[in-house]
Amino acid sequence: MAKYNFLCADIGTTSLKTALVSENGQVLSFYQHFYKNKDKSRIALEWIEGLKTSIKKIKEDVSSKSDIKSQSGNVSQTDITSQPGDSSQQTEFKINAIAISGNGPTIVSEEGTTLLWNEETPEAKKIAGTFYQSLFLPRIRAFTQLYKNKITPETKLFSGPEYLIWYLTNNQITILPEVRFEFAYWNDDALESIGVNKNQFGKFVKPAYNCGPCIKYEEFGLEENIPVIAGGPDFTVAMIGTNTLSPGSLCDCAGSSEGINLCTPKPFFSESIRTLPSIIPDLWNAAVLMPSSGVKFVECKTKFDDSISYPDYIDYCFENNTSDGYKTMSSLADNVKTSLDILLKAAAAKGIEIKDTMMVTGGQAKNDKWMQLKADTVNYKLCITETPDSELIGDAVLAACGIGLYSDIKTAADNIVKQSKTFTPKNSN
Repeated sequence: MAKYNFLCADIGTTSLKTALVSENGQVLSFYQHFYKNKDKSRIALEWIEGLKTSIKKIKEDVSSKSDIKSQSGNVSQTDITSQPGDSSQQTEFKINAIAISGNGPTIVSEEGTTLLWNEETPEAKKIAGTFYQSLFLPRIRAFTQLYKNKITPETKLFSGPEYLIWYLTNNQITILPEVRFEFAYWNDDALESIGVNKNQFGKFVKPAYNCGPCIKYEEFGLEENIPVIAGGPDFTVAMIGTNTLSPGSLCDCAGSSEGINLCTPKPFFSESIRTLPSIIPDLWNAAVLMPSSGVKFVECKTKFDDSISYPDYIDYCFENNTSDGYKTMSSLADNVKTSLDILLKAAAAKGIEIKDTMMVTGGQAKNDKWMQLKADTVNYKLCITETPDSELIGDAVLAACGIGLYSDIKTAADNIVKQSKTFTPKNSN
């Protein structure tokens, strides 16, 4: 069995995804907790309950796998072990660290009042565009105005993953992906300009920072002294989990919205390309964004039959290629091709060599038929990791760094991120 296992949790808009991941990048168990509370203003409290439920379910899953192995005397083909093909290994519920990532810029107060990153409010609309580059300042301002009767100058404030980390450790921090991201966050003067005490937020720390031991171990059914490691915003952690961390590497992040991302040594300047710092110093992430990409497919499913499961609806679409759902999937694949072409041309103009495989993460990566459709349309090799939810693999990378197994994120990613399945376009030579 693997010597080190990590409990990885990613806070999403509609669910909490949790996995037990080995030091080798193997997903030993996975659980997705869908939020039940329709009142999003207190949804952060459900992250806590969701994590408790997830740990319980993962424990049960790992225990049942161990029982099956003990009874059979060997490991079945469906069991995940620490080394591919090594049937002597067995799954064990053992946690050496917890790493947490999540959406941002969600804002949460210490008692759990929440303003989600995508929630529209009158206050947010009033100040839209007021803060030139910061993603957080408008949300913080909207939060303090919306809940001004609940907020005092002493109230602790957090973004998403930082709240859950604080609950587990009583250590208040803010995860800054890389020093160049400060413009997207804040500084002391900027906070004070919107009436927020600079001490209401925790100090900036880097991803993989050891936030201290989980002091709520009994509440969560865990052993004592398990370190809690800073993950970070889900986008940057997804780039880690797909190892899109070297020049020329590509990743398609396909969720509610979609973005084709290129790691580059040179920043791009274009109206159609958004450039942000990479989590790796001296590198950048150039992206072509497709807003509401996944939302369009959800709308098709809802219009067709809201009760049907996504796998069944996707099967229906492929069996009925004149359906709105299939046309939408084809259109989204066309958009990916257009977006990738924009990046490839921009990279060629700067003399940047691009890798011949693009990693894919998100909901679309969970369906082989959809992935093959995209590969054929884009005419590019597509690949997924051990889990389509690569934020969880990224959390494992950061956990491994946080407890000292690796000295840097790139080295950890090279060892932990595994390509599990490749989709080659049918018209490829």
